[in-house]
Amino acid sequence: MLIFGIAMISLVYFLTRRKITNERFLVAGRKVSWPRGAFSIAVSWIWAPAIFIVSLQAYTQGIAGAFWFIVPNILCFFIFAPLAIRLRQLMPEGYTLPEFILKRYNNDKKTHLAFLVIFFGYQLGAIIINCLAGGTLLHILTGMNFSLAVLSLSLIALIYSLISGLEASILTDIIQMLMILIVAFILVPWVVIKAGGISVITNGFGGVTGEFGNIFNLWIAYSFGIATTLGLISGPIGDQMFFQRGFAVKYRHIVKTFVVGGLLFGLVPITLSALGFVAASPQFASLINVSDPQMVGPLVIGYFLPKSALILFVFMAFAGLSSTLDSAYCAISSLGTVDIYKKYINKHADDKKLLSVSRKIMLAMALLGTGIALLQPQLLWVFLIYGALASAGFFPIVLSLYWKKLNKQGAFWAITLSLLVGLPMSIYANVTGNVNLIVLSAVLSIGIGLIICLTFGFLNKENGYAFKDESKPLVEV
Repeated sequence: MLIFGIAMISLVYFLTRRKITNERFLVAGRKVSWPRGAFSIAVSWIWAPAIFIVSLQAYTQGIAGAFWFIVPNILCFFIFAPLAIRLRQLMPEGYTLPEFILKRYNNDKKTHLAFLVIFFGYQLGAIIINCLAGGTLLHILTGMNFSLAVLSLSLIALIYSLISGLEASILTDIIQMLMILIVAFILVPWVVIKAGGISVITNGFGGVTGEFGNIFNLWIAYSFGIATTLGLISGPIGDQMFFQRGFAVKYRHIVKTFVVGGLLFGLVPITLSALGFVAASPQFASLINVSDPQMVGPLVIGYFLPKSALILFVFMAFAGLSSTLDSAYCAISSLGTVDIYKKYINKHADDKKLLSVSRKIMLAMALLGTGIALLQPQLLWVFLIYGALASAGFFPIVLSLYWKKLNKQGAFWAITLSLLVGLPMSIYANVTGNVNLIVLSAVLSIGIGLIICLTFGFLNKENGYAFKDESKPLVEV
């Protein structure tokens, strides 16, 4: 951990230490190339679920569970790309989606704050789940104190993020993505060879119980696929990490950035799912002691490979977890600075003041998220709950960008009622493990938003965006 921390902090300090402005801190000067952007967004999405839950699903629910996790995870990049283009066309010099919402609905504060609940909640969930996964990993593999592990991982990402914000995040993302790909492509084939070849993977396609060899298993599609797909497709649309990079990359490279990023990302969960299949294979299911299915990946590596391989896995996990942590810190910093401080506290703050506020908000939210992670909520609970949170914003966000007839009342009530009904139900359903309620809460979270948006939109007699003449085409940004 010390080696990892020193390496990341030193790279950021020496390569981005020239004068930092708030524009560079929040959107990297809007000059990020598509290869850098693609690597950055890919590794930012490689968080705890991609590293740990994909192996868990492959182990417990076979190829069906892995399919319903991997495919929506990749698809969400392709769905997000046109939204990023649309937002840049409407607000070329923007910073956040909620900032657009405030202008879109004539500075209506309650609508703006409703969207901020989703965006702040989603980033807070990202901090919690990645701190939690990193602490759990270190505790299981080394016996290191869980709290110390969580605090250390959080602190490393926080220190280099405070130096130069999004520039630091993108720089370290490129290094971390390369680290993840190299380590994954070394460790997984090594495990497969040691275990006896590709046949061991195919033997585990049914999961540890052998029931789920059909990729389109109806029970898995219903119990896991519906909630996961809705949560994952909605995720980027309620995620400031994605919108922040949509503002940071060059306009003409937006599509290429997210399409290539999605394909790069897909390599990781597809590869790591093999570890779950190996553990579920009948010849090893009784030999590998899977004390915690969430950690089946590193447990398989520890069974087949020497301790040095586990160290490599830990580095890979650090890379994925810290890349999302630093992205979440940068995203939540932009939300706090642009949508709260500049809008409601000090509208005339100069660049130096805004930069100072950006860092202070980053620090405050890091402390809050890390503190919640120390309470040790279950990894899968957090994943599904903030999926429901993002689902509540799906249609209000998409229709706010594309449908002129949606008004502020429709957007506000769509968000509010989706949160009031879907989120508590999702929390209760996941805590109790009630599959039917989990599915119902996911459908309600997204369905309520659609129904209310359509109702208010069709009843609205006004038409047009309040703040920009979109008939003028944007040639260059």
